Amino acid sequence: MFLDSVDQASSVEAGEVFEATLTARVNSAQERNNVRFVIGVLLPRSWQAAGNTTITYTSDFGNGDFVQIPSSVRAPNSGNNLPWSGALMNKFGIGPNLIDDMEWVVFWTREQYNIVNGDNVEIDAKISIRSGSQNMRFKVGYFVGSSEDGLNDFLGGPGALYKSMFSSCFEVTDGEGDIIDFCNPPQTFLTPFRSSDNDILTLTFDREIIPGPLGDDIFLCATAELADGTFKEVCLQKESNRLTLVEGLRGRFDITFWPRQHFALAEGESIVRLNYFFTDASGAIRVGYANSPDEPFTHTFRCD
Repeated sequence: MFLDSVDQASSVEAGEVFEATLTARVNSAQERNNVRFVIGVLLPRSWQAAGNTTITYTSDFGNGDFVQIPSSVRAPNSGNNLPWSGALMNKFGIGPNLIDDMEWVVFWTREQYNIVNGDNVEIDAKISIRSGSQNMRFKVGYFVGSSEDGLNDFLGGPGALYKSMFSSCFEVTDGEGDIIDFCNPPQTFLTPFRSSDNDILTLTFDREIIPGPLGDDIFLCATAELADGTFKEVCLQKESNRLTLVEGLRGRFDITFWPRQHFALAEGESIVRLNYFFTDASGAIRVGYANSPDEPFTHTFRCD
């Protein structure tokens, strides 16, 4: 199996159709009967791509379209008896992306084909996906394989019977909210990524991404924007706001907190967005986005 090329745009407007053209080849050294060609695409979960994707193809053995592989179908030779989407995640993960909020959506040809020994078959697939509504940057993943061989690493050696590829950084523009950047190491991030103000959160700050003025005494200075349009600020240089050095990771600090408690929310109050800086022990030096003392880091709560 060969994945010769993927031609895709560098960006798309939010809510518009993202298109890619994929060219692959099969050089057969064994007969295969009733086999389907498989394509997987790695995308952000928020795109809900399983229900928003169409794939058509032309090939030397026929033309047609792809349909989503049922979740009851297990990927052959994956060693873990997982559905195709889970098997690809187990094998390739999120590739070079840095935020674990992506999924593999996997399709196969509606028709089955017989391939004889010596066949050299080319397939050109047009992939169309309705993009999500959020501003973001990420690297699209692609997979090609077959329903017969799956993730077989024995015939022909590892990766001979399937191929994967990841694009350069792709951007969704003119959408909603802060830019979610899967491509570049973030100065700061919250986990879990999809959460509410009632979850226990860990906020991480990496001092080495963009070297700045802060030493080892780092404190969280945060403002919560509430659903009713009011704000609550907690910006004190005390132990409850102190970040601690992450063991074994030079320059990375974190703090774990419960937002509802941290901001002393009353019943009925809820946080929609955090704006925050990191300060030194005096509070005189503060660091925000790209080390700016004036532009805060932001996090919009999203638990969908």
